[in-house]
Amino acid sequence: MSTAVTHDTRVPGRAHDLAAAPPSSRCFDWAATVLSALFTGGVFLDGWAHTHGRVDETFFTPWHAALYSGFFATAALLVWRATWGLARGHGWRPAMPEGYGWALVGVGCWLVGGPFDVAWHSVFGFEAGVEALLSPAHAMLAVGLGLMASGPLRAGRRRAPGRWRDELPVVLSLTFVVSNLTFFT
Repeated sequence: MSTAVTHDTRVPGRAHDLAAAPPSSRCFDWAATVLSALFTGGVFLDGWAHTHGRVDETFFTPWHAALYSGFFATAALLVWRATWGLARGHGWRPAMPEGYGWALVGVGCWLVGGPFDVAWHSVFGFEAGVEALLSPAHAMLAVGLGLMASGPLRAGRRRAPGRWRDELPVVLSLTFVVSNLTFFT
């Protein structure tokens, strides 16, 4: 008669790696929603400046400052939460609340797309009209914004419905995603 010996191959202190992501809190959803509103507002402000001839041949404008400050504020919240989760011994998946994992991918899209946008404008100049919306750099940035702004929407879909005011971040998140789509179409 033989006995099978099983060994735990997990790294000590990393038992949470296989766990699912925790549900998001209403407070985190509201923070992400407010920052996504600033971010989306920056996109529309920059778009307004481009369509009204308020930008020149430089990348560093007040309009881009508003846009990128919205990005950095939203990204800081998401990266802080991931860092906090990892510091508490969670793996990558449970480091972020449910629904927000793809938002970190959106941060990555902007970290690549932002410098790509600067390089694109340096080489090809500043486009006007529809051409500006069709540049590969702007497409990458649009996808990134959509992923970041839809975090509260994805989080809300993973939990039981609550009171209407608790679901407001979900509705606003959907509004920002649709606004992003309509801006680029």
